[in-house]
Amino acid sequence: MTRVLPVAAGLIASSMGCAQLAGIDDTTGKGRNGNSLVIKRMSIGNTVVLAPLDLTGLQASYLVPTDTGATFDQLPATQSDLGTWTQDLPEPAPVEFTLPDVPAPVPRMFAFPNRALSVLFAPLEHPDRTPALDAAMLTVTTALDVPTVATDSFQTYTVGSWTSHALASGTIGLTQIGPISYAFNTSSSLSGRPQLDSLTQADAFLVLRYSGAVLTGVAAAPPFDQTGADMVTTSKMVPVVQDQTLDVKISPPALATRFAAVRPGVASLVMNWSVVAAPGYRIASNSGPALHSGALTAAETGVSTKYGNPFAARNWNAIFTLSTSESRVAMPPAVPLPVTLSAGMNQFIEPSLVAPGFELAAPAGLPVLISMDGQQLSTDGRMIARPTEFVEVTFLPDNTSATVFNLQVFDLLPNAGGTALEYRFVFSAASNEAKFEVPPEIFQAGHSYTLRALCTLGGYPTIADGDFTNRELPLSQSFADSGVFTVMP
Repeated sequence: MTRVLPVAAGLIASSMGCAQLAGIDDTTGKGRNGNSLVIKRMSIGNTVVLAPLDLTGLQASYLVPTDTGATFDQLPATQSDLGTWTQDLPEPAPVEFTLPDVPAPVPRMFAFPNRALSVLFAPLEHPDRTPALDAAMLTVTTALDVPTVATDSFQTYTVGSWTSHALASGTIGLTQIGPISYAFNTSSSLSGRPQLDSLTQADAFLVLRYSGAVLTGVAAAPPFDQTGADMVTTSKMVPVVQDQTLDVKISPPALATRFAAVRPGVASLVMNWSVVAAPGYRIASNSGPALHSGALTAAETGVSTKYGNPFAARNWNAIFTLSTSESRVAMPPAVPLPVTLSAGMNQFIEPSLVAPGFELAAPAGLPVLISMDGQQLSTDGRMIARPTEFVEVTFLPDNTSATVFNLQVFDLLPNAGGTALEYRFVFSAASNEAKFEVPPEIFQAGHSYTLRALCTLGGYPTIADGDFTNRELPLSQSFADSGVFTVMP
């Protein structure tokens, strides 16, 4: 992209919330066939439901080169069909748009050499969700297959409403859990939204038993619509047969060598792994009941263990995630509070589809240096003038292995206790190259920011046709945070 100058500030789309992976559908030929942006909503719950997104209250604008080729005009798109924006243009053009994010909108921009874009918005939810009643109570009873032992722990887990709640642990000799009553609003939200969704017959209500980190028992309740005072009696708990083998290899020294190239420098390698029964496994959404998990030390060279997946009949396939990261702490001079910034390399596979001893090399390029308007953000504490034009952000990965490049901008704001800075997501972009244009209004005077660069490799089997809504594993993704900078008044 060339440098962009805003010509109609009111048309600049804005959207905020969880960053989603997105993709493109290609149409061939030039001429005024029109550009289109199709958005599909994938509701990930007990089942996965795909439908066009309702665009009510949303907007999109295309950035079209002017005669000079040095600036862009912003042309609003129109809704031509459910879930579809269009604009009559002679060439492919970057598009800025909004999605129904929670808690508030954040701007997204996509720049690909394709006339038609198809974006996947994939929240954890059941369709047509509604808030749970504030006073809702649940009373849960589960008969056990064997008496409890000291290492057992139990929790409720809902898929669709996406909540969890601890029930009991450390008690010896119980043959039944409950009746245990609890306020539904004391459940943990697993969706990323603070508001809990009311349970419906579309959801799965489970009671899970763990021995340490291993899932050893499952009990399911009959589907029900939550009324506010619900007695939930599950089926008798069924043991989880540990009949699957996980055998993967890693090289901590190789990972540490790659992290050593990141600027600003990061340290203290942390490695974690998990196997999860995930309804959204095919798009690398690893939310779901954990089957097994653990941490790795720098001396370990892999994971070899057993697990079981009692949810295969629900099409919740097992997804293995390797998560590795190093971090640093910065303290911007404008707001002298600490903030932890990171670099990471993650890999997602379906363990049943890889051979024993599969090497996890986290092959996606790791961003090692991020620049803004040609200035390297290799140290923390830089002060910059408030932008008046679009800002060009580029980054350098440690290898060229990437299918999609992404950029996220985070405003660093004091937390509720005023003890540290926390991330607030304010902008997202995706492209087929590691170069992005960020609208100047994203950067507010007196605020401190970090830029997160991401490389994603794999996951899009029909990318040659421009189809990014078709997803599959394996997938690798690496990221790094830039040096913290503050915008001067």
